[in-house]
Amino acid sequence: MAEEEEKTEEATGKKIQDSKAEGNVPKSAEVPGAAILFFTSIYLLFFAGSFFQEIEKTIIYIYSFIGSELNGKIYYEITSTIIKVMLIGMLPLFFLVLFLGVIFNVMQFGFVFTPLKIKLEKISPLSGFKNIFSAKKALEALKLTAKLILIFIIMLIILAIVWDSILAMMNKEIEAALESMMILILYFLLTILFIIIIFAIIDFFFTRHYYFKQLKMSKQEIKDEHKQMEGDPLVKGRIRQIQMKMSKQRMMADVPDADVVITNPTNYAVALKYDKDKSEAPIVLAKGINFLALRIKDIALESKIPIVEDPVLARALYEQVEVEQEIPEGLYKAIAEIFTFVYNLNNK
Repeated sequence: MAEEEEKTEEATGKKIQDSKAEGNVPKSAEVPGAAILFFTSIYLLFFAGSFFQEIEKTIIYIYSFIGSELNGKIYYEITSTIIKVMLIGMLPLFFLVLFLGVIFNVMQFGFVFTPLKIKLEKISPLSGFKNIFSAKKALEALKLTAKLILIFIIMLIILAIVWDSILAMMNKEIEAALESMMILILYFLLTILFIIIIFAIIDFFFTRHYYFKQLKMSKQEIKDEHKQMEGDPLVKGRIRQIQMKMSKQRMMADVPDADVVITNPTNYAVALKYDKDKSEAPIVLAKGINFLALRIKDIALESKIPIVEDPVLARALYEQVEVEQEIPEGLYKAIAEIFTFVYNLNNK
């Protein structure tokens, strides 16, 4: 068996479009995650002040029951208050996350609609087992592990730096303790955000590189694709033959409308017609050499069209003028003499 040709060529536009149509796109899961975390952090820092105030009031409200005897009614009030505050505060955040998830996926690879196709082989345990241990899945797991380890190490470093502040926070009033806690949480969030953004940038470029590397084509594949798009040369040749045949048939059907046929006398034949209302100069209705020239002459004889022998002019018309085109100015004088002869012959 011959070795598979090495894939060294960049993917063509058609290959990329076909890949997208199948749902295979350069999608980095890290990018939407980083964007969501970044913009939700911005929202929480600058636009969710009232939400944090409500959380603070709720915490103080819960603390007010310390030392009191709790019953079912109090449990219900605490639970309903927490649920109400969280729902009202988190609803804008939910829509923001949904919006960002859609936008940053579309920005990566555009809008792609892929019909849902259920493939039973993908549901099989064996197929699932293979997917779990595929090279791509292993790489994803490795990236996630590296990210978590890095976050954990940096969190430990920050925790060691602010440990004295955490201990001091225990002796503060509730409001001051909550404020210190929020600042501490902000440090942790900013650190995590920074790490995730760095990983997202790396993953974005790596994903695109890996995607286009997978789509690379061999020179033979590019030739086959070009052949498929442009058509097989044999088929194109056959189509061209049919088109030429039809064109000749139309051309021969126009010969009876000609005013004159100029020949050389046997090898070349050109049929001309002049209608001053439609064109400024005579046009070529039909032309041909050898057998086709003889056929034009036969039709001219059957239709009683004058045949003028002028070898030089016949050859010049055949080589310089296409069918349905006007004759060039350089041939006006010679053609005028012939049309004068034809008009006198027909008493026009």
